[in-house]
Amino acid sequence: MTNEDEFGAKPDQKIEHLIEKYVKNFFTPTGHEVVRIRHNIWTVREVSYSFNIIITSLLVIFDAILFDRLPENKYEFFEDLLSSNAHLTKSSKLCLVKESIHLRIIRGLEDFDYSEFTAHVNEYREIFLEIQDKLAEKYFQDDM
Repeated sequence: MTNEDEFGAKPDQKIEHLIEKYVKNFFTPTGHEVVRIRHNIWTVREVSYSFNIIITSLLVIFDAILFDRLPENKYEFFEDLLSSNAHLTKSSKLCLVKESIHLRIIRGLEDFDYSEFTAHVNEYREIFLEIQDKLAEKYFQDDM
């Protein structure tokens, strides 16, 4: 294994320690399960979903899989995703990663502070289930 990973160059250890500090400060008091699965990836398990916090040499990425497959009616589904990006999301965006739909926030590490960290986590808490429920009801009724 090299110092590179699929998300880019290995992050600076100061950045790793900073994000580790943010994760501990935010999640330890709440009792949510957080697992550091690699030097640069933390998995947070919330009540109804989980998401990853990933750092690279330049970016912090919050990433959650909303749907692990696409529905049969892809065209209408993609229209709803674009509409949700415009009307329901804030810093996050819905995106296609291979055949799955992710809710993702990508932010540069420069001047990234604890208030932004908490805002991003809270945004996930506010909108993840709302968007998932809305789209699942319309496109994945057989799975419910």
